[in-house]
Amino acid sequence: MRLRRALFQVHLWIALTLGLYIIVISVSGSIAVFRREANLWLIPRTVASTEGERLTGEALDAAVRRVYSGYEVVGIAEQLGGRRGPDPALRPVDVALVKDGVRSGRVFDPYRAQDLGDNYPTAVRAMEWVVDLHDNLLAGTTGRRLNGIAGALVMLLVLTGTVIWWQGRSRWWRGLIVSRSARRPFVWQLHSAMGVWSCMLLLIWATTAAYFAFPTPVEALIDRFDPDLEDFHRPGEAFLLQLIALHFGRFGGLEIRITWAILGLVPAALFITGFIVWWRRVVRPRLKAQSARYELNPPSVC
Repeated sequence: MRLRRALFQVHLWIALTLGLYIIVISVSGSIAVFRREANLWLIPRTVASTEGERLTGEALDAAVRRVYSGYEVVGIAEQLGGRRGPDPALRPVDVALVKDGVRSGRVFDPYRAQDLGDNYPTAVRAMEWVVDLHDNLLAGTTGRRLNGIAGALVMLLVLTGTVIWWQGRSRWWRGLIVSRSARRPFVWQLHSAMGVWSCMLLLIWATTAAYFAFPTPVEALIDRFDPDLEDFHRPGEAFLLQLIALHFGRFGGLEIRITWAILGLVPAALFITGFIVWWRRVVRPRLKAQSARYELNPPSVC
């Protein structure tokens, strides 16, 4: 019981210390899983029709300068499609422009010589800001290292929470469900059930966050067990890549991204429910006791 109480205090104070961080990372991570979709949906990737001649060379340059006559054209480039991108014939052209010292980019249809829209719209900029917040806390390398330290603390939070959750061999299954007949309050049960059902995914998120911040020890460990450093096969690397894919939800289709966005809110929900339990069990009784002492012994008025 002493060990359990000690772990409870460790669990409590880590959670209270990281509370705001957990909410920010949880919400931003749920948004960031749609980064690829945001780029595909919001930036024009194909032309409406390939009928007619596709402008190239000097003809394309002249058409671009005519359409954007109020700007200085500083670059014209074929849009990159990637392995899963559209057919090259369907791809529009990216145009870099400058006006009054401000640089911008547009998407241009080389068949109809028409503007298709911004190649870096505000919504995509906002998404990139959220991604940077999630990955680096808007603080570059320092923020990523802080993420790694926080990831290690979250691992400890999950492990201590799992020990606290355990109710014994005969009653462990009660911690998996929320029941009206249970003696513990609903919020407590909800916190425990969410925590244990999501503990593996939480550990994966926390472990990979630590790896992203401090990859060198992991890479050195892989190299130590690699009999041939010159080949392309590295022991354990496939497993590591699977963990990274699980971190970002980079597998399957849109349904996986939606599922990951929902699951990504679990850490925030765990903190909120845990905070409510702490407030009701610890803070509120103390406030009531202080109020009662104040009523019994009011301060004297000189």
